[in-house]
Amino acid sequence: SNTASMADEWMPTYPGSESAVYLAMAKIILDEGMYDRHYMENWVNWDDYLKNLHPDDPIEFDQFIKRLSEEWAEFTPEYAAKEAQIDADQIIRVARMVGKAGSKLSTHVWRGASIGNLGGWQVSRTLHLLNVLTGSVGTEGGTS
Repeated sequence: SNTASMADEWMPTYPGSESAVYLAMAKIILDEGMYDRHYMENWVNWDDYLKNLHPDDPIEFDQFIKRLSEEWAEFTPEYAAKEAQIDADQIIRVARMVGKAGSKLSTHVWRGASIGNLGGWQVSRTLHLLNVLTGSVGTEGGTS
């Protein structure tokens, strides 16, 4: 596309595999500490998550991060690369670019990815998750 031709990175994922790529990117951002802690502590219902899914855990933000990392353990760059038929190193590289963009990350779901595949609505959800992790929801340069 004209838009893709202007990109710094082009990730020609296998149709329907985008969510695996986004979750692998989310795990990298989380595990490498590139997430916006302040945003997540204030705008994510992390305490409800712990109370409902891990009632024996301490209700602490760091425990939430630990549990998320455990839940996303299967979404490695290698897993996503196999699903998407792209290079794992590219997933890592782009995830770090996204993490470094921070609150300036701007995303858009083209309708093809979200409506063109069974379960495509998960593409929208996982892409927005990257905005949540980076704190780029409603920010200048982000999704505002």
